[in-house]
Amino acid sequence: MSTTEQPLEKKQKVTDANLWRSKCINRFNLKPLPKGFSSSASPEYSDDSWKRYYDYRVKIEENDPRNSNDGYDSDGNSIDPSERDEDHEDIEGIVYSWTSYGMADRLEKLMVDEVKWQWTPHKPICRWDDPGTPTSVDYYAHVWSPFAIPHAIKLNHEWYGKVGWSYSELVVDFNYMLINFEDSDDVIAAGKFVELCSFNNDVIKTSKLNKTTVSKLRKFLYSANTAKSKAHTCSDKDFLLLLFGSMGSTDEDLMDDTKNCCLGYTWFPWKDEAMKKKLFDLKAPENDDANADPPTTIDKYSPKCFSWLMHAVLAASDSLGPISKHYVPPPKKASRTSYDSDDYGW
Repeated sequence: MSTTEQPLEKKQKVTDANLWRSKCINRFNLKPLPKGFSSSASPEYSDDSWKRYYDYRVKIEENDPRNSNDGYDSDGNSIDPSERDEDHEDIEGIVYSWTSYGMADRLEKLMVDEVKWQWTPHKPICRWDDPGTPTSVDYYAHVWSPFAIPHAIKLNHEWYGKVGWSYSELVVDFNYMLINFEDSDDVIAAGKFVELCSFNNDVIKTSKLNKTTVSKLRKFLYSANTAKSKAHTCSDKDFLLLLFGSMGSTDEDLMDDTKNCCLGYTWFPWKDEAMKKKLFDLKAPENDDANADPPTTIDKYSPKCFSWLMHAVLAASDSLGPISKHYVPPPKKASRTSYDSDDYGW
């Protein structure tokens, strides 16, 4: 009997060399990589890599806080409030704001309908000063390729803030880790985060948040950084907004996290009369959209403000507008123990 005449189960055994790949595609609704998506041929991934991907992702998604209801036990009975963790309600609020209002309701709409943003948040680690007022929040999440590519980006965002009568401290950083499931379990477990950007008491680091990094992350997740791939998924700006949103920073202006956790310095051009007049004379629309109507009355002109993080996102994605391209960073100071609350929007 020839190969083409073998029984169906025999043919399947011979031809289905990617059993775990098929399981992953079915389980996680992965899409085929569009033809011509990349200028180079797409690599072949081993079945072992797909098994590692499957086992890893299933374990991560089992702990997705969006799929749990901590207010009830396994039998569906309500848990007595006295038996719940002290910070339970506050963490629930953070998770809801982060995953539902921020990502599900707004940011995920930045992707085209055919290919949605695939991500899995982790329950944040929080420490509290007063009830409802966090002193630190650690966000973690995984972003998965929507295509049949066994890759993931692990994300981490750490926020620490403390405000007193005459001082304040604010430390914010964002980190990523590339996970290639062609690597062994030991290599994956030993992976280290790479800092993307940070704000540490007025010291801003954004040198790694650049076009090169955006291209690297897009190629890793989508196998391409071409114009066609962007049209099929999202723009560089929206990609970064989704990335930071997956790390807990879902504010559309990237000024703060949930619970009013400020992300640091914000430039207010309307507070500087000289800058305000300069932008007015340049006919810069106050919403930073070059296609919008220019201002007509300086008294009513209120040019848009920009956080250090939003400016970095716009710069890295070639999206600077008529106002944001004139962004002024905070003054460099060797040491500082007292802060003007206006610098942070507090």
